[in-house]
Order: sequence, then structure tokens, then C-alpha cells
Amino acid sequence: MPPNIVETSIVCETPRLLLRKFNEGDVDPLLGFRGDPEVMRFSITEPETREEIQTKYLPSCLRRYSRDGLGQWAVVRKSDGICVGECGICAQEVDGEREFEISYRLRRDCWGIGLATEAARACRDYGFKKAGLHRLISIIESGNAASIRVAEKMGMTLEKKASFHGIPVLIYSVADAVTGTG
Repeated sequence: MPPNIVETSIVCETPRLLLRKFNEGDVDPLLGFRGDPEVMRFSITEPETREEIQTKYLPSCLRRYSRDGLGQWAVVRKSDGICVGECGICAQEVDGEREFEISYRLRRDCWGIGLATEAARACRDYGFKKAGLHRLISIIESGNAASIRVAEKMGMTLEKKASFHGIPVLIYSVADAVTGTG
């Protein structure tokens, strides 16, 4: 385990990645992708500044951990201990219903090598096996072909079109294979 990872903050791991809770020391890694206009292209928020990450984003992550026991987690490469993105499960409201969404965002230099799929599958498994969820969704804009591929690779299928924060989106979903509910 890389030396800068506190073991108690680890949520799950994959062959190449650790997913852990964010902390106050993650401002620079977060700025590396949340501040990038291309990474944030399909997001309900604009690219963020250091101050916005410190005063808004990180506190919201910590509140979600306390409130839901879930949230966006740091995606850390095991090979070097560097946080290269975020992936997690967040409660969202879609069409008046509370849903649990798997969302993912990585630095551009980490695109196209399967890390988003690896992290998203780990979140899916965590959601079903550890968090006791029976259904998970991803909220994706129709033009975001890369995110659609990740959703499909983790077993999600297109369920419906919807509006999310006034943006037309596609809702992909997957049900827990054990319960089959969804």
C-alpha cells in the first residue's frame, strides 16, 4: 500500500486501484481533474477553482460520507499512490425518486485504459455487497460516449431518458443479480 494512504479511509480496491475517502489534503489532485474544462465537459458544474474545491466540493463529500455512508471516493493508482480521479455512489433525485448513482471522472491522461470501468465495477460491487443497495444508476448525457461505454461494461443498460438539473440525460441502470430488483 502506498505510504500516504490511511488504511481506514480505504473503501474498496481493484487490481490497479484503491478507492478511498477524500480528505482535506486532496485539493491539488482534485484540481487536476475537476479544474479541467475537458474533464468537466459533461458535468452539471463548471470547472472548479482551488477555492471552490476547498470550500464547497470537499465539504460536500464529507457531508455525504456522514449522511449516507457513501459518496465520491478518490481513485488512487496502486503503482504510485497518486489520486487520478473520483468514482463513487451518491444519492440523487431523478424524476422525483431517490436513486443511487455511480459516477466517475478521471484525469485526461488516464482515459482509455480501463481505469474508469475498473473503478465503476468496484463501486457497483460495493453498492450491492456492502451497502445493501438493490439498484444503481448512472446519469449520462447522450453525447458522452465514453461514459456510456463504462456504464455498459459494468452491466448497465439504458432504462430511459430523463431531465437532471434541467439537462436532458440518459438513465442507465443495473439491478443486484442476487435480488433481481430494480
